[in-house]
Amino acid sequence: MDAGPKIAPNYLSTDEDRRIAADCIRLTRRLMAQDAIAPSRPEEFRPGPAVGNGDAELIHAAGDIGTTIFHPVGTAKMGLTSDPLAVVDERLRVRGFERLRVIDASVMPTITSGNTNTPTIMIAAKGAEMVIEDGRKG
Repeated sequence: MDAGPKIAPNYLSTDEDRRIAADCIRLTRRLMAQDAIAPSRPEEFRPGPAVGNGDAELIHAAGDIGTTIFHPVGTAKMGLTSDPLAVVDERLRVRGFERLRVIDASVMPTITSGNTNTPTIMIAAKGAEMVIEDGRKG
C-alpha cells in the first residue's frame, strides 16, 4: 500500500487543552497591557483585538492560529545501561562503539518544556568538555 502515514495530533481535543489555550491568550493580553510594556506600544496581531475574551471565541481562535514547532529530541536517548531505549551513556558515548559520541538534542530523553536551543547549547558545551577530558586521560 502506498498510502502515507495518517497523523492526528488531536490538538485541543480535551477540555483542559481548550481551557489552557484560552487562558494563555488571556494571560498574554494581560502581560502586554502592563505599564512596563506600554513604551513599546505592542499591537495584538493574532488572534487580534476583534476577538473577545470569552471562552468560545478564544478557543476558536486558538484552533485557527495554533501550530506546533517540532523540536525533535530523543532519537539517540541518553540513559542508564538498564534502559533498552538508551543509545548513549552519561558521557554521551554511543553504546557498543568506541570513540563515537552524540552531542546534540537527540540525546534528550524527553523534550524540554521550553525551547530546545539553550539546553542543546549546554549539551554541546558539556559534551566538548567531556571529549577534551577523556582525550587527556588517554
